Amino acid sequence: MQVNAQTLRPGGRMGYKWIVASVVIIGVFMSILDQTIVNIAIPRLQATFGADIHSVQWVLTAYILTQGVVTPTAAYFSDRFGIKRFYIISLIAFTAGSALCGIAWSLPVLILFRILQGAGGAALFPLSITMLFREFPPQERGAAMGFFGIPALLAPALGPTLGGYIVTYAGWPLIFYINVPVGIIAVILTIIFIRDAQPEGRARFDFIGFFFAAIGLSTFLYALSSASTDGWTSTTVLGFLFVGVCSLAIFIAVELIIGNRGGQPLLDLRLFANGPFRTSIIASLFVIFCLFGGLFLLPIYLQNIRGQSAFQSGLILLPQALASMVVIPQPSIMEGFTKTQAFW
Repeated sequence: MQVNAQTLRPGGRMGYKWIVASVVIIGVFMSILDQTIVNIAIPRLQATFGADIHSVQWVLTAYILTQGVVTPTAAYFSDRFGIKRFYIISLIAFTAGSALCGIAWSLPVLILFRILQGAGGAALFPLSITMLFREFPPQERGAAMGFFGIPALLAPALGPTLGGYIVTYAGWPLIFYINVPVGIIAVILTIIFIRDAQPEGRARFDFIGFFFAAIGLSTFLYALSSASTDGWTSTTVLGFLFVGVCSLAIFIAVELIIGNRGGQPLLDLRLFANGPFRTSIIASLFVIFCLFGGLFLLPIYLQNIRGQSAFQSGLILLPQALASMVVIPQPSIMEGFTKTQAFW
């Protein structure tokens, strides 16, 4: 997903680049909103499917884990099919996954459809940034990313409240169906307004890196999830932890070897050698950990322990999300991206 410098020429591009920003912001907002809007429905899903919290939490975990595994593949598939075409494919997959989640008849089926939904939404964020950087010259990318940051900040704040209202007054399937018309609009706007760009060079898929990343992340996360019920010393937890750590260690080694040999790794870990980028990623990690951890636990506490409705729980969570939106270290993150680009 390289940015073609020829597309950054001035003249006649002022209107189009802001059209691109307006179109891609829809898909990004929809993808991020879905990460938090479902949290508020966890107690309702427990009652609907008669499952415990350890099983229902995979409705969230499967979605985020799939995004984590699939996101690094966006570079290869965008070069293989073209950025516009792959962006449309991702929108269609996310929209179809959302519709299927709404008709899920059992918890395992819902988790399966969430995996499809997460696979579709995984590429929306990186592809959107690539399309923005393709159209905006370096001196204007700060303003573009500030505009682009609106959904990243508003979606976690609105998700619990909107989801709570839907669950209380309309039913949990609507939290998935709400993505369908938005996704259809995003596909139509992309087809009409976004111009395609020819990929530069021929990309090669790092299957080995993808394999060990998928195995490592899934087994490591499963071990952490099972520790609360089986205990940290259980054979299951220790076994999956061992497989996960070993797989991730092999993944890191493989990616570094491929990168140092001039190949195309799934994830170029050499970027973390840049101090500002590394610091901004660590800061983002703590922000996301605190924000999403609270948005998962508090709805369960408020509804199951305090007896609040889903909508009341969403309203209670709104100030926390708004405060997180204000204090999130967006300037440091953007500074890290800018300096990293200049560094490489």
